[in-house]
Amino acid sequence: GMAINEALATNMINEAASLGLEMFHIDAGWYRGVGCWQPNPDKFPNGLAPIADRAHALGLRFGLWVAWSQGGDGHGKDPAGGACLSAFDDQQMAWFGNDPPQGWHEARFSGDTVCLGEPAAVAWCTAELDRIVRKYKLDLLEHDQRMVLESCHRADHRHTGSKADVSYQAARGYYEVQDAIRARHPALLFENCVNGGRMVDYGVVRRTHYISISDSYHPFSNRRAFYDASYALPAAMCECYVAQHPGATLGNFVSMLRSGMMGWCTIMCPTMEWTPEQRVAAQRQFEIYKTYLRPLICSGDLYHASLRPDGIRWDGIQYYAPATGKGVLYAFRGTSEDSTHTFDIQGLDGAARYQVSFEDGSSAPYEATGQDLIDHGITVSLAEPASSELVYFERLP
Repeated sequence: GMAINEALATNMINEAASLGLEMFHIDAGWYRGVGCWQPNPDKFPNGLAPIADRAHALGLRFGLWVAWSQGGDGHGKDPAGGACLSAFDDQQMAWFGNDPPQGWHEARFSGDTVCLGEPAAVAWCTAELDRIVRKYKLDLLEHDQRMVLESCHRADHRHTGSKADVSYQAARGYYEVQDAIRARHPALLFENCVNGGRMVDYGVVRRTHYISISDSYHPFSNRRAFYDASYALPAAMCECYVAQHPGATLGNFVSMLRSGMMGWCTIMCPTMEWTPEQRVAAQRQFEIYKTYLRPLICSGDLYHASLRPDGIRWDGIQYYAPATGKGVLYAFRGTSEDSTHTFDIQGLDGAARYQVSFEDGSSAPYEATGQDLIDHGITVSLAEPASSELVYFERLP
């Protein structure tokens, strides 16, 4: 978070590589001030390029959070003359929806939203993002905070005075920035955050690789957000942040990880604080995710195998890929006293036989026909509340 600096970033890169992760991504807190997207010299005296180099040397991609539509009060202006977006700048002031009130100041990671219905603002944001991507050697760009204004009182922007037209023209401007950066940097990944999924439309889906679907990080909140978002979005685009809610037992800890591993998984934990037992468990979960789960997430059929998660009842998500005959059931026990639950299973070949196995060994492996599994489901027993199981089913030759 805001405490990030060069030493901590370097340690976390080493940690990420040792755990088998694939990208190191700096969140808010690296910059001089909102709108002044240069590294804070007190935190990163050597800039961000050496951080990117360290990540790349260990085989990791490097990502960066930028609230590029936000202008500040200019107090973080680069003394070396670097470009800043300021609501008090004589030229840039007209790019915002309103003049800032006297005494207005930016917050820690948000400011005043520029109107992207103004072509000059679109051009500035595009040029600044192009600089950031090149200079800081980005593999991923995360954009956060408000992007599209609902009202703007300027008469010389592309929009008319109506709220609907302001939002329409601002959204067009947002797409223009995205299209320009993708054209210049075709290998760049894009994360759409916007305060935890508060701007999701088909234009966004066309232009981004994954979307933060929740800013609530509790395990059951992640499962609930994924349950909802995966009805409308491709599962591989649904990002959950795994924050530090390890619970009291190793089973709770593993359930925390799996609750963010049904789509795009981002680990947002102080992993240096994990115990040796937790580290071993996490490495296993990450390896499963990369080798078995992610192919199903990307190309399998998704089924909602339960009611909407509430943290109390059992809940689950099922994937099955007919082409490979592989599937998985993510089974989560809530806080209720029910230690056994039977999940409905869908999509299997009724005439084929399947091997059913349990990652944590909660039940013995067995064989069954696809029709048996469709008719009778898969029963999971977990003695511990707030725990989980991964149930694999694979079609036999």
